[in-house]
Amino acid sequence: MAVGPRASKEEFMQALGLNSHDPQHEQYYRAMRDEAILTYNHLNEDRSNLLDSIAADPATKPPYFWHHIRPERQRWGILEIARNAGPLTRPLFARGAVVTSTNNTTGVGAAATGPGGGDTTGAGGEYGPNWVAGWLLYSVFRSRDVRNNRNRRRGEERGKQPQPQSQTNSGVSGKKEYYDPVRNG
Repeated sequence: MAVGPRASKEEFMQALGLNSHDPQHEQYYRAMRDEAILTYNHLNEDRSNLLDSIAADPATKPPYFWHHIRPERQRWGILEIARNAGPLTRPLFARGAVVTSTNNTTGVGAAATGPGGGDTTGAGGEYGPNWVAGWLLYSVFRSRDVRNNRNRRRGEERGKQPQPQSQTNSGVSGKKEYYDPVRNG
């Protein structure tokens, strides 16, 4: 079952039949993510991957944001990740191939893994052309987006002051305690 690009890591792994708490499955995830990072780096090397309005702005510098990349280059990146998958990850990327049925009279695309491992019509729909590679590439862009990075150090968030810290020396432990508005409110 395909998941959208904003699904959590746990939902993504579950959709692939993986368990985020299994070290072996985590190794598969890291290998797939490393492959997505290579394509992310490639997309950040050349301004021709950017939308015209963004590329024209000389102030625009890498790393670029997902929504600054041309849709056809996003699609290329997704296909590139799946196409260049290593032997360990290739079966997982193959599960993400989206094939849209052209013989469907209902007008609704059918998602399935095709023998060629890709979208045979070029449409791909919401999750195409490969939802696994798409989720990973989007995830890499999001994790490197400084506007939405949960891993920033305290106090570096735009417009926010660092939280005050209080240090308690009990004489024995010398342990630092940080201000907690719930407990120290």
